[in-house]
Parts: sequence; C-alpha cells; structure tokens
Amino acid sequence: KWATSRPNSMVVTIAPIPDVRFMGGMNGRVPRVCQHLNPASLVDEEAVTTILLNPNARETLSESKFLRLEIGTAPNNWTYQTKIADYLWFSSMPKVNMLPRMMNEQ
Repeated sequence: KWATSRPNSMVVTIAPIPDVRFMGGMNGRVPRVCQHLNPASLVDEEAVTTILLNPNARETLSESKFLRLEIGTAPNNWTYQTKIADYLWFSSMPKVNMLPRMMNEQ
C-alpha cells in the first residue's frame, strides 16, 4: 500500500527462483495487486524487473544442460511466450555450455 500512494517509489523483494521465474510468482502478482489497490495504478508487467541469481538448468525447468530462457516458443504459442527473467546474474562466469546463446560482452 505504501508504494501505491507514491508513484516514484521502488519496491525491492527477494524471493526464491521458483517464485520469480516465468512470471509465475510475485512478479506476475505485483501488477494485479497494484491494480486492485489503486485502479489508476500505472504498474504493469513492464514495470516489474526480475533478476535470477546464479540459476542452473534445473531451476529454469530445462530438461537439458542448457538454461531455459523462455517458454512458449512454438509458433502456435507465441502469444503466450514469456521469458524466464529480465536479467540473469552470476557470481562468477557460468560454464559456456550452460548458455544456449552468447552473453552480451559489454
């Protein structure tokens, strides 16, 4: 409630990976709750940024050794496609064979 009355505020939440990945947790609920508390709220899915810390393939629901970066990638599912998170953060360089594509080198 505090943040809904302060449009320039920032709310930071720390949660386990299953509660953040694929918009299935609090990152999907935050916009709904904000809209419920204040129908004029500008908070939508684009206003929520997710960062997974040190994810592994199993935590991203992958059945291989690669991280699964999105779900719904078949042509008939594109309208439902969602990314695992906005950012992946690793404490140290991950194994290259864990990433399905190259990281941004910048």
